[in-house]
Amino acid sequence: MKAWIVWGTILAGFLLGRGMPARAQAQAGRQVAAQATAARQAPAPPAQPAAAAAPSPAASAPQQASPPPSGSRDPFRAIVIKRAEILPPSCKEPGKRSLIVGQLQLQGIARNVEGQWIAVVDNKTKRAYFMREKDEICNGVVTRITADSFVMEERSMDSFGRTRTREVVLRPADQ
Repeated sequence: MKAWIVWGTILAGFLLGRGMPARAQAQAGRQVAAQATAARQAPAPPAQPAAAAAPSPAASAPQQASPPPSGSRDPFRAIVIKRAEILPPSCKEPGKRSLIVGQLQLQGIARNVEGQWIAVVDNKTKRAYFMREKDEICNGVVTRITADSFVMEERSMDSFGRTRTREVVLRPADQ
């Protein structure tokens, strides 16, 4: 029972700011002892005025425990970064770079004179765009075009703030 009373008193002292942790108290005691030993061994300094000899209030105050190191994580901060809402990417550039992967519809695939595949896509504005491999769009890039598929790589941001990529395959509608 006495131990609980003692620990309760110590804890109350810490919470009210009247105490120091034992480790900090021991370290402060060692520093004072080292300073006293150094003062005894050093020659006496020349006389100083009485006003300068008075210790400052900051020097006489007990040392406070240091905050946790900067490399450690604050345990009270959320691990997951919450965003207000996930918005689709906003692309202000004209032409193909304004196209968003999720809004594209594949209308057809054709081969040009050089033998390269060209995909004909449109978005919600029903405007046709001719896409070739390695064409950049708003949130992705065209990776390959074959006779039966149009493949894009979509870039997006996850809830942790990291960039994620996924492959999106569009196929022409059966006729």
